[in-house]
Amino acid sequence: MKRDGWLKEPSGVWILRFRYDWSSWDQNPKVLIDKGRMERNGIPLLKTRRRMRRNLAIQLWKDLLANGWRRINPQWE
Repeated sequence: MKRDGWLKEPSGVWILRFRYDWSSWDQNPKVLIDKGRMERNGIPLLKTRRRMRRNLAIQLWKDLLANGWRRINPQWE
C-alpha cells in the first residue's frame, strides 16, 4: 500500500479508503480507513474514520478482497 487504496463493497454502496497516517509512521505505523459513499449529487458522504496498525490494516484489506470487495479508482479527495 504505497499510495491510497480504495475498495468498494459487493453491493456497491460503501467505499473504504486506506491511507497512511504519516504522523505515526516513524514510531508505530498506522493506517487511516475512511468509510463513505458517493451521493447522487457527486459529493461524498463520509461516515466513519478508523485508525489501525499497519499490519492489521493489510490483513483487513486482504480479508475484504477475499470476501468480494473490489479495488476501485479514487472517489474523493
